[in-house]
Amino acid sequence: MRVAISTTNGGLDDRVSDVFGRTMSFTIVDIENGEIRGVEVVKNEFAMRGGGAGIAVSQLLADKGVDVVVTGNVGPNAMSILSSAGIRVYRCSGLKVRDAIERLVRGELEEIRSPGRPMGRGRRWLG
Repeated sequence: MRVAISTTNGGLDDRVSDVFGRTMSFTIVDIENGEIRGVEVVKNEFAMRGGGAGIAVSQLLADKGVDVVVTGNVGPNAMSILSSAGIRVYRCSGLKVRDAIERLVRGELEEIRSPGRPMGRGRRWLG
């Protein structure tokens, strides 16, 4: 299973970000038989984009063969792309990436089945 976790700097000791499309990086973790087999940090080149960041990031992760996303919140356009690509999305925020992976493997994370609601001026999403 290939898992993309929204993070600030990336890596197993970073914390899961509460944003998806505008997170600064993704830590992509390859898991086999419940064990971490590989880690890749991908900077989010779309984080400062004027619009469509969530869509662009969703497509990037689909192109990288991601099966699962772990993040705090996800907007409707990104959720649509992720769902169409067969990528499942799980809610988690503030935990270390390593701990979030352990909880995912144990089935303890909540699956996000619908996008969050806009908060403020549409820049943040609440689940």
